[in-house]
Amino acid sequence: MARRLREAIPDRQRPDFDTVLSYVKRWEAGRVNVSERYRFAYAAAFDMDVDELFGPQQDIRTAASGVPAVPQDLLDAAGLSDRARRPVDARYVEAIRQTNQALIQLDTLHGGGSLLQHAVRVFREVHHKVGAGTCDPKVERDLVAVAGETGEIAAWIAYDADRQTTSRQLINEALLLSRQAGDRAMELFELGHLSMLSLRAHRPAEALRIADELADDGRLAPRVAALFEIRRGRALAQMGEEHRAMAALDKAQVMVSAGISARDPHWTWWIDDMEIDRQRSAALAQLGRWRQVVPLREEVVARVREGPAYARFDLAELLDALVHVRDWSRAEEILGEAVDLAATLGPCRTTALLRETVTRIDRSSGASSTVIDAADRIRYLVDNASQHRLL
Repeated sequence: MARRLREAIPDRQRPDFDTVLSYVKRWEAGRVNVSERYRFAYAAAFDMDVDELFGPQQDIRTAASGVPAVPQDLLDAAGLSDRARRPVDARYVEAIRQTNQALIQLDTLHGGGSLLQHAVRVFREVHHKVGAGTCDPKVERDLVAVAGETGEIAAWIAYDADRQTTSRQLINEALLLSRQAGDRAMELFELGHLSMLSLRAHRPAEALRIADELADDGRLAPRVAALFEIRRGRALAQMGEEHRAMAALDKAQVMVSAGISARDPHWTWWIDDMEIDRQRSAALAQLGRWRQVVPLREEVVARVREGPAYARFDLAELLDALVHVRDWSRAEEILGEAVDLAATLGPCRTTALLRETVTRIDRSSGASSTVIDAADRIRYLVDNASQHRLL
């Protein structure tokens, strides 16, 4: 099976045999779920549809955490309903956990732009319960821990909605809660989010300090350590230190290729080879190596084109790279998809990047009239979306 899977993966992305074999052993033992990348490899190996092999796709974060897919009647749990009036006991804590899963699934389906208001309201509710001190003492630690998790989810949704100041406020509150609960795994996730925000704000020294403090900690699980190597590489790229940046990303690649260990927290499901490609392309873009960026982003888009809402950002990044290298014929192909994408999105980081890209098209020479017309259409759509912010 491992050999067949390797053959189904493009040569440039093909991991070594022992790595794939270790994955297959874990999957067949039921220790972890098959990742999205390898679902497609299985489908190619058997010449079958992904859904036919694995059933309709559910949120991988939900699957990796061992929580069942959220049924339709729980999707309404992302609102407040009557939960705020419940006693703060074990049932309340479980209701918040289910709400968190609903928020994750809604974000996967629709992106953060339309969901942020709900996520913040849920976090404020549970945070208030923590501060009021009216909970059953038996569940106090669990309540604080789940509040930290809710804050992290809300912070991600704010980031996805391109509300960076809101995201920073939420993640700092969530970090304090997780630290108070002694939830080290979630605390590390939140520190990774904080360093991501620093990179987004072009504050690489801040991101590097967080990464340096954690990346060399020999006690970290492999994929957690890989996350902070990724952040280190991205920070160094922003600082123009190409050799050190690529070395950090190469180190992260080796860590990820070793497979999933029993020590890796459930949230590390997304730290995989494809994420390394994303981050390497972003680092190369910071360094101005756009010719090297394009093939990486082409490969990622080919693998996530039918993926969740937050994967749509990959398409916008590919278009941005094609415009930077002035590959107008290929850009024209992607622009058609980008117009359809912009028509379905509210204000979010994807629409923000699309706006930057179409502005760059206007300032470039050599673009055809069809490229310019498509860019104008995207500008109209994203400007219309920007008028519908919820917060």
